[in-house]
Amino acid sequence: MEEMQVFIDKLDSRNFKSSDIGLLIKQLVQDARLGKAKVEKDDIQWLHTYQFALQQLELNLKQAPSTVHPGDWREVAEDLSKVKQMVDDMEQKSIISNVAWNAGGLAIFSIPDPACYKEHVYCAIINYIKKLSI
Repeated sequence: MEEMQVFIDKLDSRNFKSSDIGLLIKQLVQDARLGKAKVEKDDIQWLHTYQFALQQLELNLKQAPSTVHPGDWREVAEDLSKVKQMVDDMEQKSIISNVAWNAGGLAIFSIPDPACYKEHVYCAIINYIKKLSI
């Protein structure tokens, strides 16, 4: 999985963006076809959930594209239960605050410390990538 090292390096240097998730998924799927990784639908859904988390950080830092909206996970993540699990975990660890769920499908929250939030999400992604390696 030497191709994966590019993504790990970007994560390690804290330069990974939400837009990198699509490329990461493509590489993981290719690695899975070659027997270098084990990737299932659930794994792709988790990576999309992390993409939502990164988008919310980028919004907070005013670095998100105009197509990204606060709390709107529906265009990115497929599984509300994964979004809920991630948000609940970050709220419990005080990484986010003021969590509100909108009936329309929004997960609104505040990011009191963007550096801490970023570190948490990056570590989650790195750990997930390593878990998929064979």
